[in-house]
Amino acid sequence: MHDKVKVLYVAGFGRSGSTILDNLLGGVDGFFSAGELCYMWDHNLPENGLCGCGRPLTECEVWGKVLADDGVAAIDAGEMARIERGGVRTRHLPLALLSRGRRVLASRLEGYAGNLGTVYRTIQRTTGARVIVDSSKNPMYGRVLGTIPSIDLYVVHLVRDPRAAAYSWLRKKLQPDRGEFGYMDQHAPAKSSVLWTLWNAASRAFWGQVSGRYLTLRYEDFVDDPRGALTRVLEMVDEGGADLPFVSGRAVELGVSHTVAGNPNRFKTGRIELRLDDEWKGRMRLRDRALVTLLTLPLLKRYGYPVFVGGVR
Repeated sequence: MHDKVKVLYVAGFGRSGSTILDNLLGGVDGFFSAGELCYMWDHNLPENGLCGCGRPLTECEVWGKVLADDGVAAIDAGEMARIERGGVRTRHLPLALLSRGRRVLASRLEGYAGNLGTVYRTIQRTTGARVIVDSSKNPMYGRVLGTIPSIDLYVVHLVRDPRAAAYSWLRKKLQPDRGEFGYMDQHAPAKSSVLWTLWNAASRAFWGQVSGRYLTLRYEDFVDDPRGALTRVLEMVDEGGADLPFVSGRAVELGVSHTVAGNPNRFKTGRIELRLDDEWKGRMRLRDRALVTLLTLPLLKRYGYPVFVGGVR
């Protein structure tokens, strides 16, 4: 086992395919898919939410052990959530880009970062995994992980066409671990566009110059060639040659995951066929598409997405 905990962090913006990427990586021998660890403190832990296996966290065969560990059990979830609100949000990105701001944030997050180090070390010890996959995506949270001495951080920056992401954020989607009438958050196109730009720009600014530890992956390319994409990711974390969880072509067999939080797709198991979700091309309203295109234009071009796409409703 490594002296440091090797963490593969999925950065980017929500609704970009990170859940399926996380689940696939969790099916690789030696990898553990932890889900969106950034969001465990303010909801899932206080309410004993559902693990990806479908059981309450305290009853899960993995998380039950992690949470019962003396070091983890001593962490105050409420305090962790409070600290996150004070230093791990989108509004703190400008501070993280300035040297003085980074010092301010470091002073606010010192105990928080130390507790995270304890959690990841406990996950590694409990699961025996060589690589822990965290699909939180939040660039500020990933930035904090990179400051923890016990963590060996690698980043795959997952990007999706912002119009597809915006359309997905408009959908009403049930969240099984939020009660009978719980739904995932929804964003208007303007808000999702601004966040898409900020989170992707920040991810590139934070890690784009880190040679050998940062990989940009477009969702569309991932779905087009999932084997090739996963191979590149595994090679980056020095795990090349590992068996991939494909049964044929783009078909994969998803086992039970132990993700602590995230998109409800994390509960899916069994055989699925990876395919491009491009419903937005035919169903997204023209005004919404135009607005998203305008607000994301600089990065739209940087990541190779066309400005004009056919199939407008």
